[in-house]
Amino acid sequence: MAHANKQDHFMRFKAKRVIVTGGTSGFGEAIVKAFAAEGAHVHFCGLIDAEGERVAAQAQGLEGSAHYHHADVREEASVKSFIEKATDGHEILDIAVNNAGISHTAARFADQDMAMVEDVFRTNVMGIWLAMRHEIPVMLRQGAGAIVNTASILSRSGAEWMAAYGTSKHAVVGLTKSAALDYADHGIRINAVSPGPMLTPMFERALADIGGDMSKFAGGLPKGGPADPHDVAKTVLYLASDEAGYMNGANVIVDGGTSSGQHA
Repeated sequence: MAHANKQDHFMRFKAKRVIVTGGTSGFGEAIVKAFAAEGAHVHFCGLIDAEGERVAAQAQGLEGSAHYHHADVREEASVKSFIEKATDGHEILDIAVNNAGISHTAARFADQDMAMVEDVFRTNVMGIWLAMRHEIPVMLRQGAGAIVNTASILSRSGAEWMAAYGTSKHAVVGLTKSAALDYADHGIRINAVSPGPMLTPMFERALADIGGDMSKFAGGLPKGGPADPHDVAKTVLYLASDEAGYMNGANVIVDGGTSSGQHA
């Protein structure tokens, strides 16, 4: 009996329809594979087709499935088309993880290029806004659903050298909390997860950008070093599961204690 219960726990998402934006590498890739391993049918999007096809191929043989779609979260028409295809014409959607995001080169506030700032906001903030704009109506028709948005530990403090990124992640938490209140009485839960540094391509690019000058690395590093994104993905699955059924409007920090001594 104990064995059966364990198996049930690790198949929490069997036959569930899941959307993941930004699922072609790093944290998003880990999320896609984690859901597929627990039986979900995952539809994920990105911009680099070769990477998307690689992730989908690697998910073959798992309990569920993973299907890649090319989509640009900065463009509403692209987001709408992706979600329509991923939900069988706005019919089926149990879980959405809005993870697509970009960072930028380190620079002090007044030196940050405005075209870059706008691209960060268009991707990190409006990408999530547009995704939820088209995910929520599907969930409303079903009368239930769970959404998890990817923020960052930089959503809870200032972000030296990374103002555009940090401010965008503050906005992610704000829109998460606001949307959670709007739909709390409609069976839809909306939460955010705020990871610390993880061993992802974005982290590697950030280190290369600052050339080893850790004074420019916003947020700090956990004592144990950057996290494995697959370990952090477990928190996303928990927030999406029935086990977190009373969590709504939360911003869950997953950073190995890095920010524990900082003021929110």
